[in-house]
Amino acid sequence: MSRNSWIILLIGSLMTGCCQFDETKKEEAPDVLIHYMSWYGDEKAGEDSLRHWRFGHANTPKIGAYDSRKRSTIYYHLLLAWSAGINGIVVNVKDEFDRIGLERVVEAIRELDSLSMDGFNFKFAVSFDDQGFDLEAPLDTTLLKLSQFKTKYVDDNKHYLIYDQKPIFYSFDYPNKFITAKGLKESMDSIFGKGQSLLIWNTFGEGENTQDYVDAFYPWVQPGGEWLADGSNWGKPYLNYFYDQINKFENKAYSFSGGGVWPGFDDRKNTSWGGNRLISRSGGATYDSTWMYIHSYQGEIPMKYVMIETWNDWNEGTEIEPSVENGFKNLIQTESHIAAINSRETKIDVFKFDVAESIHQVLKKIENDAEVDETMVHQAIKYFLNQEYEQANELVNSAL
Repeated sequence: MSRNSWIILLIGSLMTGCCQFDETKKEEAPDVLIHYMSWYGDEKAGEDSLRHWRFGHANTPKIGAYDSRKRSTIYYHLLLAWSAGINGIVVNVKDEFDRIGLERVVEAIRELDSLSMDGFNFKFAVSFDDQGFDLEAPLDTTLLKLSQFKTKYVDDNKHYLIYDQKPIFYSFDYPNKFITAKGLKESMDSIFGKGQSLLIWNTFGEGENTQDYVDAFYPWVQPGGEWLADGSNWGKPYLNYFYDQINKFENKAYSFSGGGVWPGFDDRKNTSWGGNRLISRSGGATYDSTWMYIHSYQGEIPMKYVMIETWNDWNEGTEIEPSVENGFKNLIQTESHIAAINSRETKIDVFKFDVAESIHQVLKKIENDAEVDETMVHQAIKYFLNQEYEQANELVNSAL
């Protein structure tokens, strides 16, 4: 494995003009989260063979098509995200396949925590997908799932995402949905207690009263106008509108706001729900431009969480996960921007991303029943979590 070191001095040449902010206004830096799709199956997934991969994707994962439920996949994603400075993962949950994926993510976080010398301080939350709840009254399925989720994932779990001692839940809004913000919030109150959980919503001003029932808003990838054939409308009008409006609501005072960043969008090869839509990545400029709003945010409502949209929605071409086409570029950008919002310089070395990929390879060998010294692999992961990447590389390569 070759070692390629990229030293990026932040608020220097890479960040000039896109990431400046007023230090006198800067509050505590927001946590950065990834929106995570757990709906993929590989060629060995039985009836769900190539689940979602078969719908088409603009780019190709660097590790190839994978099963979201596999330990090798989840460890790879968590190690990459953590090493880039990301604080947590928000798993999209629509159906039972997704729920199993969420369960495996939670297990992996606990396992990594047990392997880390200083603890694996990585949070998780859920993004409710309306399609996975009730499609008609009453809200019995919603209540059941929320109750089960509270018991299994939230109660006594130090890794669940908490704000002001309240668990956070994201929701992805759908047109013509059955569950409104009002219905979901009332269901959450019945399970967690009134006002004891927080709902973060991604739309407002679209004919539904969300403001009275939602605890915070976050922007979701879109152009904010016409989808242009060349992909040049990357979302500037929408983001200008969003960050302006969330600080002007008169009927409710919000404790915090969410932010959102994206590298692009491309569902032209999506044969299922694709709409021939494109936001060009512009060689990384789109991602930098959406991050600019995080650095320059001056709203009265503090920004507490930034959602990367997305880690791995390959079907819509919004992924920052390493790809054959873009390599580690988006991870490098991510780490740079996270360092900048925390007002620190950093040296970015892509070698650690290569090591995470090697760990994935050896874990995949174990899943395929190859004879591998798992004790050695666990030690390699311990080295990785202690940022001793050379030692981790030596051990994992000896196991490959």
